[in-house]
Amino acid sequence: MRGIVKRFPTVVALDNVDFKVRKGEIHALLGENGAGKTTLMRILYGMYKPDAGEIIVEGRRASIGSPRDALKMGIGMVHQHFMLVDKLTVLENVALFVEEGFRISFNGIRSRMEELSKTYGLKIDLNAKIWQLSAGEQQKVEILKTLYRNVKLLILDEPTSVLTPIESEELFKSLRRMVETGKSIILITHRLNEALTASDSITILRKGKVVAAEVKPREASRLDLVNMIVGRPLEFKPRINNARKGGKPVLEVERLRVLDDRGLIAVEDVSFVMKEGEILGVAGVAGNGQRELVEALTGLRRVEKGTVKIMGMDVTNSPPKKIIRLGVAHIPEDRFRYGVAPDLSVAENMIMKLYGEKFSRGIFMDAEAIQRETEKLVQEFEIVAPSVNAPVSLLSGGNIQKLIVARELSINPKILVASNPTSGLDVASTNYVHWVFHRLRQAGGSVLLVSEDLEEVLALSNRILVMKEGKIVREFGGGVSISEVGLAMTAGAA
Repeated sequence: MRGIVKRFPTVVALDNVDFKVRKGEIHALLGENGAGKTTLMRILYGMYKPDAGEIIVEGRRASIGSPRDALKMGIGMVHQHFMLVDKLTVLENVALFVEEGFRISFNGIRSRMEELSKTYGLKIDLNAKIWQLSAGEQQKVEILKTLYRNVKLLILDEPTSVLTPIESEELFKSLRRMVETGKSIILITHRLNEALTASDSITILRKGKVVAAEVKPREASRLDLVNMIVGRPLEFKPRINNARKGGKPVLEVERLRVLDDRGLIAVEDVSFVMKEGEILGVAGVAGNGQRELVEALTGLRRVEKGTVKIMGMDVTNSPPKKIIRLGVAHIPEDRFRYGVAPDLSVAENMIMKLYGEKFSRGIFMDAEAIQRETEKLVQEFEIVAPSVNAPVSLLSGGNIQKLIVARELSINPKILVASNPTSGLDVASTNYVHWVFHRLRQAGGSVLLVSEDLEEVLALSNRILVMKEGKIVREFGGGVSISEVGLAMTAGAA
């Protein structure tokens, strides 16, 4: 890609970018949220048209006007935000993606998908509808769907953001086998260890420009990458002291049973207590009841059996509004389903939790106060947006996540229920969110941290609960290793 320029209203997303990927390599693309990584790859995949520049594929200038053109040239992309039809099954979504004339062999597709699923260790129910799957399971569908097309160049946008370390390791083994046969991989990631251990070359973007091209992982350290990404030294926050004693109970869950969208038991006989001033981690492979548990605690899913108490008050099956008023904030797993209204502005999304209490003047809204509050939060959380009045749909995935985190923390919650809160965030933003959680905890607040990122869970949590097949199978205190938790996630109780 040579001299690529892309402009959006009030923003130059890409400024004369050169980017090269060689045959048979894994090339990592790094940068802060809003640096232009996904925009660059969407141009390569034919989703955006560049304002200037050219693309050369296998020595020839390419005209890529659509994803269909890209796929014909052997270029495929797995997006950070899923491109799936919720009401169709996994198998039907794959069928939409293949081109086999007027007749589609579902038996052939099923056979091939089962083969890919086995080869890459991405187990999935082909008959399940997309809306019935967790975010991690939907990610597996996207990866399998693209692998089905036998692409030569595969673009992966944050592919491991909802995978466990074991699943990520297996994925990278599969990708390495692919590049050994001459395929090429572009890996957009915020996980620096992935870039250093899994890639052959690294390119770094900052504010739409290339600041480092074709860096060799063996010649760079994690700190080197951080300094190139953010343009300044970054102070990492210390690990939280797991030995801290919590105060009085703020969240009590007793013998909870919750069903999934198919009417099957997703959470069974779950009991735990979270105390004031505690970060309680919940670890588990995606699809083991974490999503249903969080939705039951925040009023988004019906509890079939058991009780939920907040500050001693029974809130079982209470509406979300009541739970919010008790001081419960929620960073959802699916940012588009529950996190934002994409067609509304940044400001309108930012005040969703407090518009009635803080920003109303009778039947009218206080526009000036809304503007001031939003601009303050945008600056504090370094959210890259054309303006506070721009629709959220114009923001990158990482900046949408930062908006959600900013909004939920702005209500000064007593309890924060956070599902994969740093998914899609760059290293600086992740560092800041972790510090904010620590600050909330020190002020007496509590955090229920549900994350597939074991390093995050171990770094932040005072205690860790491990979920498997809808049940709490282990509880860990301080000093536990990542391998111990990972083993419990896959093997269950000791």
